[in-house]
Amino acid sequence: MKIARLDPLRDSRWQTFLDGAGDASVFHHSAWLALVGRRYRYPMSALCVTDDGGEILAGIPLARVASRLTGRRLVAVPFSDICAPAYATGAGEAVSAALTQALVDERSRTGLAIEVRARLDGVAGTHVVDGFLTHRLPLAPDADAVLARASKSQVRRGIAKARREGVVVEPSFDRNGLREFYELHVQTRRRQLVPVQSKGFILGFESLFSRGLGYVLISRHEGRAIAAAVFLNYGATLTYKYGASDENFLHLRPNHLLFAEAIRRGCAAGLNELDFGRTDPDNEGLAKFKRSWGADEQPLAYTYLSDEGPNGVGHGLAGKVITEAIRRGPRQTGRVIGTALYRHVG
Repeated sequence: MKIARLDPLRDSRWQTFLDGAGDASVFHHSAWLALVGRRYRYPMSALCVTDDGGEILAGIPLARVASRLTGRRLVAVPFSDICAPAYATGAGEAVSAALTQALVDERSRTGLAIEVRARLDGVAGTHVVDGFLTHRLPLAPDADAVLARASKSQVRRGIAKARREGVVVEPSFDRNGLREFYELHVQTRRRQLVPVQSKGFILGFESLFSRGLGYVLISRHEGRAIAAAVFLNYGATLTYKYGASDENFLHLRPNHLLFAEAIRRGCAAGLNELDFGRTDPDNEGLAKFKRSWGADEQPLAYTYLSDEGPNGVGHGLAGKVITEAIRRGPRQTGRVIGTALYRHVG
């Protein structure tokens, strides 16, 4: 076995490896790495274990983040909920151990801290932090059977109400749908008092959609977009990435119908699971919503190969200052802060 550092955007071996790796997610995909790297100016690389012929046996993508606020580090991967190492089918413990050691050596070689958005146990000099929750719903060919596992009082009645009120759900695979999503995204983030993702980044999802890696679902009432969500799909997993809604129409339960449609689309496509994405454990309302669909809840840990634990913006005093600025500032405040801040946080 050998250790290789390659360019996952230009070396075709990377995507060939992912297409055959059962545990690879959309956040490993070269199209996702290209979008994140291009928009936020992160140089991308992939740390790999190969056989003697150069075929990849295991690998993990790494973005190089250079920030005056949060320091210089390698991250796998910014704006990804989870990004564990990926392995070729049949790769054994020796391959896993080699990749783990390669990460330790990479930290020593570069002098940079490394953040892996997954749990890596048994690695010297690491900090494993259980900071989030993850929710996954198994899918099956029979969508009705999947939906029958959802809470009758919370989900199924919500779906029925949305239909009675005339809410319909439409898919979009282009920039027009992303623009509609973004308008709702701005409203939602302001309501939540958190910074807004840049419009360029959101519109950049069109590059993923053009490769069959996702879509926007939009709930409409009398032609008006009242809720929308971005879903990404790769391999056997449908991933919920972003959601937004108009609070004036939440009583129509547009999100219940929207997720029901996502489940039906995932089942029809033969996918194995819906990943609801990461959830802050303090957001019990969101966690409860995801559990109500019958999703399995598990802790989501991140691993830091560093002298200290995570160092981020958005917590403690800094977070309170940002929240208060958005609360008191004009409508565009969240957009300005998000454009300036997100590159440093990732």
